[in-house]
Amino acid sequence: MEEYRKKCCLALLLDEKSESEAILHALADSPYQTIIWKNNSTANPDEMLLPKGPMPEVLNTIFEDGFSRGFRKVVILKPVLTPTPTLLDEAFFSLKLIECCIGLNDTGDFYLLGMNDFRPEILAFIPPEDSLIGKKIIRRIGDQKLALYKTPTLKAES
Repeated sequence: MEEYRKKCCLALLLDEKSESEAILHALADSPYQTIIWKNNSTANPDEMLLPKGPMPEVLNTIFEDGFSRGFRKVVILKPVLTPTPTLLDEAFFSLKLIECCIGLNDTGDFYLLGMNDFRPEILAFIPPEDSLIGKKIIRRIGDQKLALYKTPTLKAES
């Protein structure tokens, strides 16, 4: 199992509003290689600066980066929650057999998106700033006739 986890990449999206210290502390013992993506200039040398552009293009850049580094599974996590090892294991292990996984919050946005192969067509033609981007991603995955695993729906924080 440990060998499998070495082939998995967790891409963590952090912004100014994220409680990054709590999230980073929770991930300190994570068995998954974590790449931190920030959208501000306070990124450390070991962190990546999020590219400018619409969200679908940003997500494709992150997936492309993870797969080009040799990872076999890439999961993007938005900082709406402190991830639990169980949630991350559930997402990554689903990608052993299924092409994609997604976790939605109750507003229709996603908090987690994973792929076992770079598939830019999934995010193509999705409106850039849409509150229902998660539901549109699910529709695109279905249009591509790919298998999808859904992690539990989370209640959006107020």
